[in-house]
Amino acid sequence: MKDRLGQLLVLTLLIWATSQITDAESTNPEEVVGNGLPGVASIADLDRIADLHFALMSDHKGDSPLSSVEFARMTAWMKEGNPAFVVGLGDHVKHRFENTFIPWLRSEPWWREHFYPNVADGENEYYSPTHRQSDYGEGAPILDLVKLEAHASVIRPNSSEYYAQIPVRDYTVHLIQMHFSDQPMDDAVAFPESSRAWMMDTLEGIEKGGRDLIIVAAHSRTGAWDMVLSPERRKSLLDKADLVLSATTHRFEAWVPEGFEEGNAVCVNTGAVNYPGPMATNGYVEIHLIESVGIVGQYIDLTRTGRRLQREHFAWIKPKAGPMRNLDLRPAIADETDAPIAHLSEPLEATEIEEALSQLIREKTGVNFALVGTRKGLDKGPVTREAAWRVFGKNINIRIVQIPMAKVLPVLGFLRKTENSSSDPIFRLAAPHPTMTGIMTVAGITHEAIEPQAIDDKGLRQVDLLIEWLTTR
Repeated sequence: MKDRLGQLLVLTLLIWATSQITDAESTNPEEVVGNGLPGVASIADLDRIADLHFALMSDHKGDSPLSSVEFARMTAWMKEGNPAFVVGLGDHVKHRFENTFIPWLRSEPWWREHFYPNVADGENEYYSPTHRQSDYGEGAPILDLVKLEAHASVIRPNSSEYYAQIPVRDYTVHLIQMHFSDQPMDDAVAFPESSRAWMMDTLEGIEKGGRDLIIVAAHSRTGAWDMVLSPERRKSLLDKADLVLSATTHRFEAWVPEGFEEGNAVCVNTGAVNYPGPMATNGYVEIHLIESVGIVGQYIDLTRTGRRLQREHFAWIKPKAGPMRNLDLRPAIADETDAPIAHLSEPLEATEIEEALSQLIREKTGVNFALVGTRKGLDKGPVTREAAWRVFGKNINIRIVQIPMAKVLPVLGFLRKTENSSSDPIFRLAAPHPTMTGIMTVAGITHEAIEPQAIDDKGLRQVDLLIEWLTTR
């Protein structure tokens, strides 16, 4: 195998990381950082000068800092940035998963008083006696885990929707949380007329001034939901709201609908803290409102080991006067370009990559078995970072779990692996985070079996492992 791969691979390391790409940390920040925002050379500067700062997050399926390094990073970075509150867009829990988020949330006073969750399909599935995502409103008990009225005036027209007026300094944030689940497939049932009418009545009843910010949120069925409204209602929503939030696709986006470029609202899909969608990264959203400038939004990449300014499609601004646009708050660094990282004289099959990376993980960690999650191979010719991403479709963190030998057999069946040559009392297994969740469920073990990973530890990520293997052979 090694000899064959050695004959197939002709790898060329390109010395562009230091000669062509400028690292933001080593460049005059006044020249390149902040993209014209006065006084912004770091994300800490945004925190300092913002008149209003809050965060948005979704789709972590019950994970918390106890079970996810990405969630642990998010909470640590939020503590560092000190947002006024956090808006959730749903799928905060998941039926049959461990759901460490519930005991963690109960134990965190700040989160209980400053977190405003959404009731979505994950909540319906978890709390409903039938565990169906389409059981309308059954996920409402998620709201009982928090204290919505600790720092807000709250109106609840039913058990699963609410309107919160949140005072922050001399601003008032108007948050309208709607229940619009992935299921059922019929929008008229998933997002009924009674909810739409109440939403519009609430929106129209807000006397908006210069210190009012309006957020309207719904998990949605397709990743956006304004288009299911009548033209008149849609126009009223996009003309008056500042942020129209959605989730469900597990892929961050920020946009203004066609025909509304000169309007007021920016639509934001909040991505996913865990379980990102195809060609998407783990993350959450931070919003900084600067009174003299406008609203600055960023998708904070949780695959990194530090919180920093974002760029390209991960950063945008809605100026006080003018249309929303993307912006680069810092220059690109070496691993954010699509320059070739290697060159293949022959294509590589997915099975070859999986076997090689599994061996690499075993060499690094000493685990008994490693699953990488390779989905496709690599074509002959130059290999770019995007091509490396497409091998997996994502860049998932690989965690290691310790399984008592008495519980290994069902896990091997789950992984369609039949042999086990280990005689150790503990079977150490490495697998991508989403797969790890299923492994723990099958084995009947908890997050305590996962080997720890510090938030500043880059860990073992699929794409990074592939690039390391290609560039060191």
